[in-house]
Amino acid sequence: MLIRLLTLCALLAHACAATAARLEVPLRVSLDTLREAFNAQLAGYKDGPCRRLSLKPAALESREGHLHLAIPGSGALGVELAGKCQTAATWEGTMHFTLAPRIDEAGRVRVSIVDSRASGMAPALWNAAKRHLHPRLERFSYDLGASRDALAGLLRGAAPPLHAAAMELALQRLNVLAPKVEASHVLVPVAIDVPDAWLAAATPSAAAGASAPLTEAELDALEKALEPWDAFLVTIVRQVAADGEDSALRQRLFTLLLDSRYRLSAMLAGDEPVVQEDPLRALFLDTWSELRTILLEAQRAGTLPPSLLRYALFIDAADALAAVEKAAPGLPLSAEGLRQLARSLNPGEGDPLAYDWSVDRDLSRLFEVEEIPQTEPAPAPAAPTSWLDFFISRAYADNPLDRWVPTRQELASYEARIGDLLQKTAVGELQRGSVAAPYDRVYRHLVPTTALIESCWKQYIVRDGKVTYLRSQSSSVGIMQINQRVWRGFYDIERVRWDTAYNVRAGAQILMRYLKDYAIPYAQKTGKPEDVARAGYAVYNAGPRAVGRFDKSPPHPREARVDEKLLNLYRGIAGGSQVDLANCGVTTPGKSSAARAQ
Repeated sequence: MLIRLLTLCALLAHACAATAARLEVPLRVSLDTLREAFNAQLAGYKDGPCRRLSLKPAALESREGHLHLAIPGSGALGVELAGKCQTAATWEGTMHFTLAPRIDEAGRVRVSIVDSRASGMAPALWNAAKRHLHPRLERFSYDLGASRDALAGLLRGAAPPLHAAAMELALQRLNVLAPKVEASHVLVPVAIDVPDAWLAAATPSAAAGASAPLTEAELDALEKALEPWDAFLVTIVRQVAADGEDSALRQRLFTLLLDSRYRLSAMLAGDEPVVQEDPLRALFLDTWSELRTILLEAQRAGTLPPSLLRYALFIDAADALAAVEKAAPGLPLSAEGLRQLARSLNPGEGDPLAYDWSVDRDLSRLFEVEEIPQTEPAPAPAAPTSWLDFFISRAYADNPLDRWVPTRQELASYEARIGDLLQKTAVGELQRGSVAAPYDRVYRHLVPTTALIESCWKQYIVRDGKVTYLRSQSSSVGIMQINQRVWRGFYDIERVRWDTAYNVRAGAQILMRYLKDYAIPYAQKTGKPEDVARAGYAVYNAGPRAVGRFDKSPPHPREARVDEKLLNLYRGIAGGSQVDLANCGVTTPGKSSAARAQ
């Protein structure tokens, strides 16, 4: 039944044609998963006080195209006389079985015994053990359809209902090929004769990549199309991080999430081409390979218990979707398909694609994003303030920086207050972040440098006669240009927009993390101390994958201009130059903003 369901992914276009092409979808069952199944189904025995076989957890590996099952244990074979056990033979060692996997008619993995032996076991005891274990091994099965309903929902969700009849017709034509034992899994090839017309219809058009800027309507539609992917990925990484409870695993998941979100932002900002026919599937395929590697390595390392069989279902289902797309590119992946895939990993969740902007405290805790306490009411007006507010008071009693758009004559006062806030925030983060010299000095200078290149130290601007928060095309806001999509769920979006001190603190937190996790390790590899500042900002600007972008050959022209500007600003601030907000740069020490403004 399950094997038939796998073909639903491939049947997403038109009704059958006369000719057909063979499509193979590989279904993989990890050796770790099979080992756990063997351990669950095999047991020793005790036949009175004198005949026993005790088994310990088995080991399973691939050897020359077969499965090798090694079962350590101990046993005894004797007779009972006058109420006492007269032991004739005892044993302690390991039994070895060479097995060939096969698939039965119901789609379950079974095994045939090719060879068996036991080290140091007397023939009589081995014969008794074989009479017990051989039938158990021949009855062993691993149900590929352990969660048929979840997988069926996933694959049906990826297919248009219009073609249900054609799908059912094609189900009758599938062919399950012989399983193959590979290094870390058993591969079950599932072949189906797919009409050529379906594959032709699934081929993307030459205009798949967007070359012209998106219209506002297209941008809104794209944003709505991408939201399910981000919600899906958050659901998955949160679940894996909670199950894994390992700092290295969580760091890899966090990096994966950040890179995906930076890419989403780049697509929406027009900095990265968009496959307009199906951006959801493109993101899934690009991310799945890396996520799959993370999951399998975590299982092998023991940080994700192999006993969590829902991971086997999740990996197999996602593998099937990825394999079909590679064989027939361009097939649409629906949001419902992602929803069912996420539910296969955690059936008890609510809607795994629920998308909102509130702070997710579980997500913050798992990935160690410190909550910023609210020491004063966060200014979050329902609508931007008016010109009257702009001309009268910039300074609220509790926070004089909020809603302050300085005039040219006010730049010196504004610069002093913002500069003081940036420096105090950097010092505070250093006390919490424990960055050793000389990196502490780099960080102190990089915080104001980042604010300068990102926003010219501006939290607010005047637009259409009203004071509002500064926002970029990529949805980054405020003085530190906190990207709302990248940090959705980690920070309070309203406070990021309207609370200057909160925005600075959030940006300083992010920058500290980027230095420790990415920039310092990169600079230690290159042996160039100045690379800490360059790499730290590169990650801040474009995500972890950009950590060494300034060393690319040839460099990307736009990235090279940004990186060169950052380096010049950083060197100026680190060397004691004065920040020049009038020109969003630095100038020689001693020349104040007041003097420059005159």
